[in-house]
Amino acid sequence: MSVFISKNRTHEVYGKHLVFIFDECHRSQFGDMHTAIIKKFKRYHLFGFTGTPIFPVNAGAGGKFDLKTTEQAFGKQLHIYTIVDAIADGNVLPFRVDYVSTMREQENIKDEQVRNIDRERALAAPARVSRITNYILEHFDQKTKRNARSFTFNKLVNIAEMATAKNREATEEKKQKTRMTGFNSIFAVSSIDTAKLYYIEFKRQMTQLPPDKQLRVATIFSYGANEAEDGTGLPDDENSKNTDGLDKSSRDFLESAIEDYNAMFKTNYDTSADRFQNYYKDVSLRMKNREIDLLIVVNMFLTGFDATTLNTLWVDKNLRMHGLLQAYSRTNRILNSIKTFGNIVCFRNLEQATNESIALFGDKEAGGIVLLKTFDEYYKRTCICSKCKRVFAGFLVFEC
Repeated sequence: MSVFISKNRTHEVYGKHLVFIFDECHRSQFGDMHTAIIKKFKRYHLFGFTGTPIFPVNAGAGGKFDLKTTEQAFGKQLHIYTIVDAIADGNVLPFRVDYVSTMREQENIKDEQVRNIDRERALAAPARVSRITNYILEHFDQKTKRNARSFTFNKLVNIAEMATAKNREATEEKKQKTRMTGFNSIFAVSSIDTAKLYYIEFKRQMTQLPPDKQLRVATIFSYGANEAEDGTGLPDDENSKNTDGLDKSSRDFLESAIEDYNAMFKTNYDTSADRFQNYYKDVSLRMKNREIDLLIVVNMFLTGFDATTLNTLWVDKNLRMHGLLQAYSRTNRILNSIKTFGNIVCFRNLEQATNESIALFGDKEAGGIVLLKTFDEYYKRTCICSKCKRVFAGFLVFEC
């Protein structure tokens, strides 16, 4: 719409009575497009749909002062249908959240700025990255139910053709029924640098595993802020497919990861504009086809992406408010009787953030419906490894 307006200063449609309907309106209508629409069109109605509205409490600090909340953009709510309603109606699944402790802060650090610097250094410590990678590899089959009974699935068999088609609507999807066991997962990490560390560590550790235990791991990221300015964990352009802003090191790394992907699936993608767009489409389709076991992301695929075969989200990044619930909700799409909940495995303590998000977008009593168990019932204050400990940057990092 913004492109149409920019290319047509005058047009007869601007004077007609129109209805605009926006999905995912919590992130699509707080920029120049909204301003352009209400300025150009004379007679219109705007309707927005979102499961995570922007309220004053979760509005960002930036942007226009009169366009920070969903109500400011669309007016008063006409109807409320929360995640609690959706679960009760059987439209989505509840979550099961596991918290795996990976470090413990020392109590004698009083300077918050120093604490934050030390925390980020500790979170990226090689020993911690190695331990979390090992934990995921050891628990992958359990969390994704790879040992459960098999089920029938309509598998897309012409993915590369669909991903590279210039006119996808004119390209016919070819599917065939197949039997498969278990589901797949996304691993959300805090930054591009951290994504690199984990990707390398997965490759290293899998060389020591038998072929049937090795996962098909891929990664995708593009230029954008690592953390949203409002602290939700997801910036407004989380699904930007533009690699132009990547520094040389990150772009070279992504090229190498895409080469691994090409070898795995016999494709031909890279980080150039059109081919990266096609890579994004290919990754999306293979995730939905359960051909990728684990996808490492920073911000991409954490909102607006639905794959019924996806049941587990591993989390090593700070999430809160709508960013948290959007990311969690990648796992709770209904597929069959084997997939009964969305699995969330947090390597950071997101207990308070989880409870606040569910209370905001459900209600204060929603925890018992949205979460299968209370925090205290399944929170494990055990560490990934308790054999030995050492102090790293003001934190206790557990390693062998």
